[in-house]
Amino acid sequence: MAIFPYKRVKVTEGLYIKRSEHFFYSDFGVRDTATHGHSGRRYICTGVPGTGFIERESESHSYHQYVRKLVAKQKPSYWRLLLGKEPSYKKELERAQKALAQASDPLKRQILDCYVNALHVGANEERIERIVRGIKDKIGHKSNKFLVSVMSHYKNKINQLGHDMRSVQLNVKDICEPEQYEAYLKMCEAFEKVAGCRRVWFNNEKSREVYQQVFFDMGIFDFIRSDNLLPIARDSRGVTYYLLPTHMIVARDTVDFDLVPLKNLTIVCQELAIQETVEVINSRLGDAASMVRIPEMNLTWYFNHVRPIMHFIGAYEELQETL
Repeated sequence: MAIFPYKRVKVTEGLYIKRSEHFFYSDFGVRDTATHGHSGRRYICTGVPGTGFIERESESHSYHQYVRKLVAKQKPSYWRLLLGKEPSYKKELERAQKALAQASDPLKRQILDCYVNALHVGANEERIERIVRGIKDKIGHKSNKFLVSVMSHYKNKINQLGHDMRSVQLNVKDICEPEQYEAYLKMCEAFEKVAGCRRVWFNNEKSREVYQQVFFDMGIFDFIRSDNLLPIARDSRGVTYYLLPTHMIVARDTVDFDLVPLKNLTIVCQELAIQETVEVINSRLGDAASMVRIPEMNLTWYFNHVRPIMHFIGAYEELQETL
């Protein structure tokens, strides 16, 4: 537990800086996983290193509120630092190692093993980022070639760690056949259109508000590497669903998750008639146009569009045919 927000550290001979003890949020290990137009968008870490999503363009006010709430948690807070509530590579590494020791499923062990290795690399990078930030603060608005050269040295270390990270990350190409991967990329493109729907509701029968708004995105889980980002679906019970080429990850958190084979999952889409929308769904969902169900998992979502949903279902069925 850190008591002081800064620590005086030696970065080279004769040079000491004040290094922040606050967690440094970055897109290290994430940004270069996407090659389909996400580079200019903001990466939102959802609280734990290596898991988050790329903010998408949206006209939804509630989506922007959702993103702002997550971003607000990233602002340095001495109280959160004192209570140990900021992200911590050390804590996450301990949890991941414990989960790895208990895992029996081969794919889950592979994911956790790569995650442990990625956390080791990420921890070094995050520490160096805080050093670079401390050097920048020391430079201020003055010109100092010595400090700039020292900062360049540490930035080169970060670049090297980027290569190290790519070598230890789990690449989805390595867990499927080439034809499965091609079908998966097409499904991901179709899912992006689904995520872009202005309104998505989850049918949570255990909640007072049975139909609760949720958000779909493209992102990353446990530093898993992909030429495209992972499709992310969410429910209103705190569970997140990530689609891989052969499995769905049902994640309660970064180390507590299940793997469900896609060949065992049926995704059904139904277009809603006007009278059905009025009779079955309350006034909040007056513009719901389609419904998606996964019967095997008792999951139901409603959408205010039809066409992108149907395209996604078609791409998903094509992927299933390769399994």
